[in-house]
Amino acid sequence: MGMRWWRTSACERAMQWVSLELDGELSQLERAALGRHIGGCARCREVSSEIRTFTALMREAPLAELGRPVELPPARRARTARRVAASLAFAALAAFAVAGAVFLPSDGTSPQSALAFRNAKEQQRFAHLETQRLEPAVFVVEKPTVQSFAPRVLV
Repeated sequence: MGMRWWRTSACERAMQWVSLELDGELSQLERAALGRHIGGCARCREVSSEIRTFTALMREAPLAELGRPVELPPARRARTARRVAASLAFAALAAFAVAGAVFLPSDGTSPQSALAFRNAKEQQRFAHLETQRLEPAVFVVEKPTVQSFAPRVLV
């Protein structure tokens, strides 16, 4: 339900802000805008009052005791276990790949990166060449090839 603020009406934004304000997640500016809107909109003021009352009742009510523990059905439990196992296998594979790249010795014949330089001079030369390639120092302005007919116009 990720509605964007520019696609919502003022009343829709106010209702979203009422919910956020109850959780202490509004900035001062948003609180001021909410107060201004509720001050001028009777419908939003009424809904806001009902939401605040209901939320206060829910927060003050004692926790309900369950008669029995909540259990997942066996099919859902198996599916959850498979997902967890697949996630752990992928994480182990990724960790192994990273550890191999970091800890296994390199044979020294190939650079570890496409931009690995043997020394600072080589790096400076590369930077100089790339600067020349990307930012040419000379701009050539060509004259138009189309001849003007203005001098040959008969008056």
